[in-house]
Amino acid sequence: MINNSEIKIFLLIVLLIVLLADRPFAQWVNDPSSNTKLVIDPLDPVNINAIRDLNGGGYVFWQDKKINSTSDIYFIHFNKNGEVSFRSDGKTVSTRSGAKEDPIVVIDPSGNSIVLWKGYDKKRIPELYIQKLSKNGLRLWQNEGIQLTDNKIEKTDYSLRTDKRGFAFTSYITKSSSSSNKYFVRYQVLTSSGKLLSDSLKGVLYKSNSTLSESEIVPDNKGGSFIFWLENQNQKILLRGQYIDSTGSKKWGSKPLTISKVNSNVISYSVGKLGSRIYAAITYQGAHKIIYQHLISDSGKLLWGNDGKLVTNQKGSQINPQFAFVDSSVVVSWTNEFEKIKDVFIQRFDVNGNRLWGNNGRRIINIKGNQFGQRIVFDQKNGVVLAWIDRRENNPDANLYIQKVDLNGKFVWDSAGVMISSSQNMQKSYLNLIPDGEGGAIAVFKGSSDKRNDIYGQKIFSTGTYASQILGFDASVVRDSVKISWYAANENDGTTYSIYRSTVENAEDEDWKIAGTIKKNNKNSTNYYEFYDWPDISGSIYYRVVQKNDKIKPQYSNIEQVDYYRDVEAIVLGQNSPNPFKDSTLISFYLPDDEEVTFEFFNSNIETVKKIEDVEYPSGKNEIVFNAENLPPGIYFYRLKVGKYVDVKKMVLID
Repeated sequence: MINNSEIKIFLLIVLLIVLLADRPFAQWVNDPSSNTKLVIDPLDPVNINAIRDLNGGGYVFWQDKKINSTSDIYFIHFNKNGEVSFRSDGKTVSTRSGAKEDPIVVIDPSGNSIVLWKGYDKKRIPELYIQKLSKNGLRLWQNEGIQLTDNKIEKTDYSLRTDKRGFAFTSYITKSSSSSNKYFVRYQVLTSSGKLLSDSLKGVLYKSNSTLSESEIVPDNKGGSFIFWLENQNQKILLRGQYIDSTGSKKWGSKPLTISKVNSNVISYSVGKLGSRIYAAITYQGAHKIIYQHLISDSGKLLWGNDGKLVTNQKGSQINPQFAFVDSSVVVSWTNEFEKIKDVFIQRFDVNGNRLWGNNGRRIINIKGNQFGQRIVFDQKNGVVLAWIDRRENNPDANLYIQKVDLNGKFVWDSAGVMISSSQNMQKSYLNLIPDGEGGAIAVFKGSSDKRNDIYGQKIFSTGTYASQILGFDASVVRDSVKISWYAANENDGTTYSIYRSTVENAEDEDWKIAGTIKKNNKNSTNYYEFYDWPDISGSIYYRVVQKNDKIKPQYSNIEQVDYYRDVEAIVLGQNSPNPFKDSTLISFYLPDDEEVTFEFFNSNIETVKKIEDVEYPSGKNEIVFNAENLPPGIYFYRLKVGKYVDVKKMVLID
């Protein structure tokens, strides 16, 4: 006869099995000296690229010579738990014969990956090929992929991006085979099904007798694209660009726009789309290398002046600018080399190019040694994650570290950085960084030791730990209270949890007020906690939990927002949720009486984009849904008007 205690134990075991089946550290290891090996038995992987899959996992692409010493391109997919979805030794992107080299990859809106590469036939004539691949390893554009070019001339410096429809945009440089030595900037567009919208011989944007190189393309999400390249004119290398609409018409005039200084040499550049504008980071060669940045309107106006804005006034050479867009601002990181010492810095700029974190930004770590090779990503919450190669003083090994930075420039994780990989006697290279969608990130890199090469991965959770200490944190309104719940894994003895609340979005430490404390309740590997709060305030309230223990540093949960309304004689407008959002967001508000309500929605230029006028709502809590439709990413505002009452709040639309 089974008693009640045995039934409870059985149900608890079932619950733990369900929870552990979806634990975010099922495959990721907890020890940075022994990272997760994502690929089995590569020979000598090079040109390694990792991209996110929109569900917490990612793809890895690399070039290798595993069969008959012929260069081929392989890929894998791994899920959010670090588990590879199909062949762990990798699958080729194409069954076409011949050498394949130099892959570049992007993700489309459905989570499929698209890869562009240079392929050679038996006569070593290069052409460009493209393929779409699914998470389960299917080749979606025929087994061989699609051949983009067939003009048997040299092709260099190609680029690839996708737009919101999943269309693939490519640009590349060609050089004529005749004695005229003409260079061409070409482009092509493919639909999501792989149909070519422009012929490779007719898709010529620009031709010149001067040397052209380093093409980049950025879709405008309206069927057109911004295309950039470097051009050697009068012994100066300049950055130039053109904007073409969906019909192929040039929008920046008959001649390209010159973006860089005309009396300086551009070493390299990178571009991205910030709302409807183009952001460009340009590295110049001079007595020292320096980095300037531009913001360019879709009409071709240089919004930060003819020369742009200088990233920093520091002494030394600045190289390797990396950037991420957050909340209609840009966060830039670079490596500064001065007196043979390399340091990684980070700075945030607003849409006017103003420096927000001091004149020279923030040094990512104050430890002697060399830090370089950084990568930066938007954490998809309210900050950025930065990873770098770190060779510290008195340590012969170059290890990998990571740090999270909030919008105020505050380092969220350990001030010394969180170690990604500390394997001794291992050379680390090809560092890639992708967001995990939950405030953390996944680093992918090559490790070489004892004539062996492998591709590794390491996940760092939003708490800055390898095995997340606080899982499934949630806050929700339950009748007249707020229920806060979470799971915790791998707890130490003596652990306590402090529950904090704030009425301030992106709150500083002093804005958080303690709502209660809970001690570790048992010795299970995974424990569940609940806490009920009865706030004496109404409106948007933010909650977080802090795990505290004398043996380890405090670990912080994600921040959750609720809209809480007591029976008050006041109108209250809640913060939209989610925020930032992609397609739609929910806005709640409280009315003490039945009222006629007007909602107005504005963009950052205070232009009305939508209006809900004189609609009657009942007393109590109400909700409306704001659909972004075809609005570009950026900052928006919504205003509630009820009689003489007016309140305004900000919301952020992202790609």
